Amino acid sequence: MKQPSPQPRPAASARRLILLLAFVLAGGAAGCASSSDIKKVDETNRVQDERLKALEQDIATTLNQQRDTLQSLQTEVRALNGRVQLVNERTERMASETSALNKNQERGRAGQLKVQRMVEQEASQMKRFRLDAENDLDKMRVQLGQLEQLLRSPIASLPDETKADKHFRQAYFLLINGELDLATKSFTEFREAYPKDKRVVESFYRQGQALFLLRKYDHASIPFFEVVEKSPKHKLAVPSRWMLARALEETGELKLAREFYGQLITGKTRYAADATRRMAFLDRLFPPNGASQKK
Repeated sequence: MKQPSPQPRPAASARRLILLLAFVLAGGAAGCASSSDIKKVDETNRVQDERLKALEQDIATTLNQQRDTLQSLQTEVRALNGRVQLVNERTERMASETSALNKNQERGRAGQLKVQRMVEQEASQMKRFRLDAENDLDKMRVQLGQLEQLLRSPIASLPDETKADKHFRQAYFLLINGELDLATKSFTEFREAYPKDKRVVESFYRQGQALFLLRKYDHASIPFFEVVEKSPKHKLAVPSRWMLARALEETGELKLAREFYGQLITGKTRYAADATRRMAFLDRLFPPNGASQKK
């Protein structure tokens, strides 16, 4: 705030002159002023001058003090404004931190739910993995069983007199030697060359074995079904039904697989126990009401 500047006062000599004139005019009727009166006037003027100087000094001092006070107040106001700004910033920061904390709590709850779902999924996956591992072991047992049967087969005792004997013996040798693709082709050629041979049924079964070991389950089911459908009384009909059920299971045809497993169980065959185990396993993995769906 700007302070008003003090009005300039007249010079001392001018004031004395004015006072002297006023005294002379006032005392004119009484005659001319004496020298003592003039001295009194001068003394009075001197005293007034001193008082005016003192008053001016007091006014100047007061103005300086007010100016200093105003500057001090302005400094305090600025400091107060700064503190108010700091409080506002701290308040905004606390509001922001509170909002962030609430969001973190929400994310924490969401994270807990996510972790819980992950744990449940992991448990489900572990259960499925355990079942799949058990299933894979069972598959390996079947494949090893097939290989053991082939290795125990007395190939040396197979007849080797006619061309048909030699052809069948060669196809069988390819099968037990692990040349499965060649064995599959050779058994097909055997049936084409000797359709009336009594070993045609066995050629279907052996060809199905080769395809099953190659994990071509959809192709393997065809020769096995040929044996089951056209030669149900043949000695290889029961093992063909077992292998057919396994092949159908692998291709996802679970409804048909269950039917053939059921035939093995109700027929009290030597595969009844294995078929019962597979049925129970399918019930654990795929409930019966969804058996018609593919895996």
